Amino acid sequence: MSIIRTVTGDIAPEELGFCQTHEHVWCDIRMGERHYIRSTVMQDPLNTMIYDEKDRMLEELKAYYEMGGRAMVDVTTNHWRQDLKTLQELSEESGVKIVATGGFYTESSVPKWVDTLSIREITDILLKELEEGDEHGIKVGLYKSGIFRGRIEGPELKGLRAVARAIQETGAAMTTHTTGARRYEVPGGTMGLQHLKIFREEGTPAHRLIVGHVDERPDINVLSSLADEGCFIQFDVIGKQHWLLEETRAQLIKELKNRGHLDKILLGTDRCRKVELHKDLGGLGYTYLFEHFFGVLKEYGGISDAEIKNIMEDNPARALTLVR
Repeated sequence: MSIIRTVTGDIAPEELGFCQTHEHVWCDIRMGERHYIRSTVMQDPLNTMIYDEKDRMLEELKAYYEMGGRAMVDVTTNHWRQDLKTLQELSEESGVKIVATGGFYTESSVPKWVDTLSIREITDILLKELEEGDEHGIKVGLYKSGIFRGRIEGPELKGLRAVARAIQETGAAMTTHTTGARRYEVPGGTMGLQHLKIFREEGTPAHRLIVGHVDERPDINVLSSLADEGCFIQFDVIGKQHWLLEETRAQLIKELKNRGHLDKILLGTDRCRKVELHKDLGGLGYTYLFEHFFGVLKEYGGISDAEIKNIMEDNPARALTLVR
């Protein structure tokens, strides 16, 4: 039976609804055991990846729900996520279905036990995240691989291989991250090519790979080639126009549609700092797609309301379904 695993229980894919597939809800990057790697970007609490005020997060999720948002993927992994219980409570109180994420973020948050355990032992820990859950029985619904540099190596590579093997046993998808400041090192502008290489080595199917942050340094031919392989293409820093103008995002999405890849596109905003989220601090919030980007997508991308529904409902449902 096809299911999507949320923090409040399993649902049928058709129950998911409108879903932004790359957000943060409950996180504190300072928790990482190797946090010293990121020390130079952790000096301003309002501009650091910290969401630790439950009441304010509930307000933001309710605003998202009122605009039409019905689901969200919190891509914060265990080693800088404060707890799943609060995430579950936020979901129940807001009405927004939340899919939590297992696996690993970048090296600063990779636990040191990864260095000493075998890939099989790490895989078993990942299987428990998705199949058994935490002490409250709350389970994640997909995995993640975060890469800090322009190549996959060290504990990040070890964690990725374990995730690839866990996917084969669970049918989950894997979402991805590459540190934006290092993009100039990445051939093709996305780590997706290197992630796909590891998937092939491990025998993991490409349709379980969500290539994230593609709108930080896009190459349309690379994105199209990844979609040809079966990967999902995720524009997930929407609203952050220091990376890319919204009009350019819309034109890239139009070109992917023209190349036959509308069913592979996912969207998100990667809200992870208080100044990005809270309106009283000048943030755009989770509601930015409704309030601004869909208008740009229609005007500059020629994307219809029906096609937006496909991107925001049908595509996430397929990406997040556990494929046994």
